Amino acid sequence: MKKFIHSPLATQRGALGASLAIAFFGLTACGGGSGGSGGGSTTPPATDASGRAIHTAGGEGVTEEAHDRWTAGVAAFNGYETRGWNQQACDDSISHFEQANEAQGGHFAEALYMAGLSADRCHDTDKSRRYYNQALQANAQLCRARVAIGLLDLQSGNTAGAQGAFQRAIHDDPQCTSGYVNLAIVQRRAGGAANLAEALSNLRRGLAIDSSYLPAFSEMALLYLDQARTNDRQVRQSSLDLAEVVCRQAQLINHDYAPIYNTWGLAKMRKGDIIEALRLFERAVALDDNMFEAHMNFAEITLSFRGYEDARRSFARAVALRPTDYDAVIGLGAAQRGLEHYDQAQAHYEHAIELDGNRPEAYFNLGVLFHNYLSGAEPDLLRAKGYFDQFVAKAGNHTRYADALEQVTHHCREERSQHGTAAQRRRRAARANACRPGRLQIIQQTIDALREGEQMQREAEQMQREADAQQRQQAQPAPGGGTAPAPQGN
Repeated sequence: MKKFIHSPLATQRGALGASLAIAFFGLTACGGGSGGSGGGSTTPPATDASGRAIHTAGGEGVTEEAHDRWTAGVAAFNGYETRGWNQQACDDSISHFEQANEAQGGHFAEALYMAGLSADRCHDTDKSRRYYNQALQANAQLCRARVAIGLLDLQSGNTAGAQGAFQRAIHDDPQCTSGYVNLAIVQRRAGGAANLAEALSNLRRGLAIDSSYLPAFSEMALLYLDQARTNDRQVRQSSLDLAEVVCRQAQLINHDYAPIYNTWGLAKMRKGDIIEALRLFERAVALDDNMFEAHMNFAEITLSFRGYEDARRSFARAVALRPTDYDAVIGLGAAQRGLEHYDQAQAHYEHAIELDGNRPEAYFNLGVLFHNYLSGAEPDLLRAKGYFDQFVAKAGNHTRYADALEQVTHHCREERSQHGTAAQRRRRAARANACRPGRLQIIQQTIDALREGEQMQREAEQMQREADAQQRQQAQPAPGGGTAPAPQGN
């Protein structure tokens, strides 16, 4: 029941990048221009090294104080991107950008966006959405803020809302590269030839605007991987080759861009080059230890190779990044089971049920744990049977679980008849031996055998007690002295 995770959306981390913060916002230097802060202020705008006035993307001159606070905020943000985020870091970064916004008269759209992005780093989606909306109130055409809201919608399962936000971002700003790329992601995931073709067109539009926009390369490679899902061997090979070409191009632009190595690893997986895929996933997490998808992919491969300790470390990191991710929790349980940490494995599987009691995987894994790895006594076998029964009920007729359902429920006819010729009996016995019973039948057979063995043990103990009693009786003195005479035969 393993799955390999595709690369993430062109999120604000991937799309923006720590070092691009100032460049993106269009704090442009323009000749002349009275600028100034809002509200009719005549405060002269900040200037660049050439003495040109600095403006926001909306054309408003940025005051010296606002620019200083903005610069400090960007420096703090980029520092936390390197050192790591926590609540104090998020609060500090937000504070810098709030001060920049206040110094600009309360309508500094770029600073409000960055405050939202800082809140997003600590997964405070409500606060980040609030800042993004405030940024759009200050500048309704601010591409990144509109895209950011679309990403929040997509993460919450509102695909239609996300697609609408990406389309609006492109409509308001035809140069919105991240809007094209994220719209392409939604279209690719929708599937179908028409959607894939439009997705490819949007990626090309994005790259026509910014030929070095790395998330577009990663998404284009994933699109080619989707096109490789065909029975046409030539088309499959060609699509996989194109995916790798795109990955190489991205690597030439920036050899430290972590997501492209994760995508490249997926291409290698599809080609059957597992060792190279493992190396690429490992490279991705070395560059970005916060990359959930790469940790999951690395862990899945090492788990399949029984590299349980490596798998445990990567699954544990994935759980730390996304504590409520069901697959990461299940994977960590599997790695702990491989390390013979059975109590911890059980705890992770039970936690997965708490996260989503309707998914069947945790019940299956608990069944395996109690069936194969614990005492083998009847109480554990009965618990295993109960978990497998729940797995069957939860899995239903879903094709994804067809193999596991067969493994659990397959029933072999037990041939006990002694009728027919010797040859017929041998053929029936051969068919019975060729059939591999499912787990439920094996468990029931084991329980029956245990109970039969216990019954035989009880009968043997009873016979022994009766024999001991008879010997004691024979050893007692007969009336009048001596011992009782031994029984005589006829």
